[in-house]
Amino acid sequence: MITPVRKPAHGGLLDWEKEFSTAVNRERHDHPGQETHFKTWRVMHTDYRRPLATFPETISAVIALHFYATC
Repeated sequence: MITPVRKPAHGGLLDWEKEFSTAVNRERHDHPGQETHFKTWRVMHTDYRRPLATFPETISAVIALHFYATC
């Protein structure tokens, strides 16, 4: 896991450390909400009750809807 650079107790960060921390925080900001939203979907919490042969088509649809919702 990548984490931002911590500021020393009695000092500041260098320019590259600030840029790195900003980039890491920007990435971390986008993902938690998407992951939480995906986990709340009921289809991911229940057993698959359809014929097993239709599972690949169903999971592809769920993934497509997930990415559509995040764009």
